[in-house]
Amino acid sequence: MKVKNADTIKPVQRLHMMEKRAVAAREMSSRMNDESEHIERARLGDVESFEWLYERHKSFVWNVAFRMTYQRQSAEDLAQEVFLTAWRKLPDFKGTAAFSTWLYRITVNTTLNWRRDSMRWASLREDKSWETGFHSGDNNPERALMALEAERALHKLLGQLEKDRRLAFILRELEGLSYEEIAASTGWAIGTVRSRLARARQELSRLAENMEK
Repeated sequence: MKVKNADTIKPVQRLHMMEKRAVAAREMSSRMNDESEHIERARLGDVESFEWLYERHKSFVWNVAFRMTYQRQSAEDLAQEVFLTAWRKLPDFKGTAAFSTWLYRITVNTTLNWRRDSMRWASLREDKSWETGFHSGDNNPERALMALEAERALHKLLGQLEKDRRLAFILRELEGLSYEEIAASTGWAIGTVRSRLARARQELSRLAENMEK
C-alpha cells in the first residue's frame, strides 16, 4: 500500500514541478518582453525607460566597480560613467547580444581603463576608506559586523590578484556570470576565462591559508 501511495504521489509531484517551471518560464518571458520594450523606447530617447533599465542593472555595475576598486567614490564615478556611456551608445545597440551582456562589456572596459592608472593600482591595497559607510543591507548588528569582516578579508585577498584574474573571479564567483557571459563581456576566449579563474582560485586559496597562519 505504501508503494502504491508513493507511486501515486510521484506523478502529482512531477505535475506540480512542471507547473512551477511553466510559471517561472512565463514570468521570465514577461520580464524579457518588458526589458525589450524598455530597451526599444530608451533607444529612441525615452528617459523613463532608461531609468527602468538602470534600476534593473545598477547592482551589478556597482558591485563590479566597487570590488575592482574598493574606493566608494571611484565606484560611484565608474557606475555613473558606465550608464552615461550606455545612454550615449544605446541608439547603436543592435540586439545581436543580450542587453545585459552589452552593458557588462561597457562595465568591464570602463573599470579596466580605470585600473590601468598605475597610481590607482598602487594605492588600492592599503585604502580602507571604503569601510566608512559600508552597509551590507542587513539591519542585524551582529550579521552586519560579520559581513564587514568578510568584506575586509575579501578586500585583502582580491587586492593581491592580478587585475584580469580578479575580474574573472568577481564576475564568476561573486556575480554568478556563466563562462560564456564572461567571455562575451571581456572579449576573452572561453579557455582564457577558465584558465584565469583556475589561477585566481589557486592564488586565493594559498593566500587564505597564509592569512590563517
